[in-house]
Amino acid sequence: MFPLAGKEFPSNSDELAWSIHDALAEVLTLPSNGSSVKAEGGKYPTVSKLKVNLDGATVSATEPPPKPKPAGKRQRGIEVGQLEVSGRPIKYEKSKLDLTVKAKDVHFDYGRDKKGHPLLVLTDASIGHVKAEISKADLQSLLLAVAREVGSQQKVTIEDVQLTLTQEGPRSVAADVRIKAKKMMVGSVITLKGKLDVDNELNATVSDLEASGDGMIGTMVSKVVQSKLKPYEGKKFPLMTFSLGDVTLRDLSIGVKNNVQVTAAFGSKA
Repeated sequence: MFPLAGKEFPSNSDELAWSIHDALAEVLTLPSNGSSVKAEGGKYPTVSKLKVNLDGATVSATEPPPKPKPAGKRQRGIEVGQLEVSGRPIKYEKSKLDLTVKAKDVHFDYGRDKKGHPLLVLTDASIGHVKAEISKADLQSLLLAVAREVGSQQKVTIEDVQLTLTQEGPRSVAADVRIKAKKMMVGSVITLKGKLDVDNELNATVSDLEASGDGMIGTMVSKVVQSKLKPYEGKKFPLMTFSLGDVTLRDLSIGVKNNVQVTAAFGSKA
């Protein structure tokens, strides 16, 4: 599902491309050449290929945008022979996420959200695949930056962060983070633990967050970190900036090697 700019539904392929582009540009910083969205071929409302290129885009909002939801009656929209969505990566604050969506024989309805803004609602596809991926290196860099920010408040030097990821099930990953810290020549190790579960709408829920440390320095810093972690307990983070509309994901799995990778299929023939 994509938000559409303006008040009216597109009447041709060019209007469709610019409407999707301008709506995405309200929440994402996109390449300035205007080529982020291309609708090619076919006789409208049939489009041979719809490509949405979000490579290098940055979430410009202070918080990830809520997924659009249709309300009220819909009308027949467009048919797309081949859909491709690429975000390699999409950046949000200090994190980066790679996202790809590919589908064939895709059907969309036109709809509107509660405020009357037009939407392009995905209703069906013959076959489709979704992949979301974040590298272990990016996760470690993000954790190191956060740890140094917290450490500076306590005049503690953070020297290193090591992240261990363990798969606990097809949709669950456990994280163990060891942080080497030093204050006034006294070294210590702080340990953070947590769990990540992914649902059918590609929302990641964080849980079981805890911090502990050895020695006086580790104990002091871990208490501060624990208080910082508390607001994130049970919080959901969307792995996609848009919804898949009426489509239900299946065969969803999560894996860990050099990255955290979530894959899923959708469509009548997937």
